Amino acid sequence: MAVNSNLCTPTKHSHDDSISMVRVIARVRPFLAQDGSKESIPCVSSLDLPPGSEVTVHLKDPYSCRNENYKLDSFYGEEDRNVREIFEREVMPLIPGVVNGSNATIFAYGATGSGKTFIMQGNDEVQGLMPMATSTILSMCEKMGGKSVEISYYEIYMERCYDLFEVEAKEIAVLDDKDGHPHLIGLSKIPIHSMLDFQEAFSCGLQRRKVARTGLNDVSSRSHGILVISVSDGPVVGKFNLIDLAGNEDNKRSGNEGVRLHESTKINQSLFALSQVIYALNNKNTRIPYRDSKLTRILQDSLGGTSHVVMVACLNPGEYEQSVRTVSLAAKSRRISNFVHSTSRHNNTPKIQVDMEARLRTWLESKGKTKRQDLSTPRSINKHNTFRSSGKRMAIRTLSEQLAQKVETETTPMCVRKVLYPINANVNVNIHPISPKQHSVAADDNTDTPLHKFKAMSCNLKSTLAQEYINFLNTASKVELQQLKGIGEKMAGYILELREASPLKSLNDLEKIGLSSKQVDKMFGRTAKGLFD
Repeated sequence: MAVNSNLCTPTKHSHDDSISMVRVIARVRPFLAQDGSKESIPCVSSLDLPPGSEVTVHLKDPYSCRNENYKLDSFYGEEDRNVREIFEREVMPLIPGVVNGSNATIFAYGATGSGKTFIMQGNDEVQGLMPMATSTILSMCEKMGGKSVEISYYEIYMERCYDLFEVEAKEIAVLDDKDGHPHLIGLSKIPIHSMLDFQEAFSCGLQRRKVARTGLNDVSSRSHGILVISVSDGPVVGKFNLIDLAGNEDNKRSGNEGVRLHESTKINQSLFALSQVIYALNNKNTRIPYRDSKLTRILQDSLGGTSHVVMVACLNPGEYEQSVRTVSLAAKSRRISNFVHSTSRHNNTPKIQVDMEARLRTWLESKGKTKRQDLSTPRSINKHNTFRSSGKRMAIRTLSEQLAQKVETETTPMCVRKVLYPINANVNVNIHPISPKQHSVAADDNTDTPLHKFKAMSCNLKSTLAQEYINFLNTASKVELQQLKGIGEKMAGYILELREASPLKSLNDLEKIGLSSKQVDKMFGRTAKGLFD
């Protein structure tokens, strides 16, 4: 079947960026035997036939005059064979980009029993999107040569991640790197070379995914299942995320109790968090609540990030209320823009000449730290305080000396921020924060005060203690690491993996395992404090 170019993920070009909207489609499952008398009265239909670049999904309650209309990108009716059609029209256009190093995400969203697992996994008679995408990627990589394919499969159950390729349940930690991107630490990757390799690994993972019987579904998924297909060509890695979301449930109708009720609550909370993220993105809010659930935290790069996204809204033809909620969220999702930045934009960042000395002086004047210079008096420009045309900063030592001299002569105290003026603790520079009431000219003139000596000794002690702390992290065993405050079993394991790749040289190296600079300082501070307890 030929791919209709109008149905591919829409793309607009603007200068160096291409903007792709989240593509949203609706898929109505056929009536099943358990639907009973509802099978002759479908509540979902399309007003646009044949489908074009945009369709109107019409929902009508068969038992009342209520009806709703929503605009989506495409609509697929009540036929099992439409899974193949969905793949060729919606999924196939994304695969070449994945093979060449881009990211793409497809997720199925809908109420429980709406056919999400069927369209993603398929059955013995009909292939789902997951196996069809894997087969196409393997075939394309084989023709191109030099590319390797790996798969990972995990689930989010009760707000915790578990590796489904592990025989025993292994919880996966989700940590952010210094750029704020989430990473699944310790997630297994299985290399595959054929569909037989995929089927063997994937079938084992499916058996470990948590399902249960509820009042609405005999085999209800109790977790969100995520299959990740990674295509690598040297340092370039493309990822394809295929996500089978658990369905939102009405606990009054399902009759959930005990564990099932707790599971349902967690599922509904994560899906509500997803809807809140979509709402915040649509309204361009300054804060996007990605961290309100594990699901939205992992999908952070798929919603409003740089990944091409297709959302499949799965609908039950006999459930009007559930279908309205699903299509309503889907219609909101398609207004989200994902920005895909070109490589040239990052490599050719313009170098702007900035006079940092002038900016520092302006900041100090605004805080009342120095006297404003007379604009009528010409100021000589020292070549050491300027910037070359290449944008590289030259030494600003002369400015530091001038600031130090001002402190000695002026009665107004000055406190320079560390990031703008790093102070060597071993050099007796008379710059220290004191309040105006405590300020004394005599104290400024004496650089050998007990307080000054104590501060210098404290800085040296901190530097020595930090170095010993790094040496300990590089040599201690896992058990010894756990004896330090702030380091648990998981953190100790991450430190061991990090130092095996490269020994730690500074506390900043701990940011490579997902800690922020603030967390690193807090962990070191707790250890230092514990030495004196």
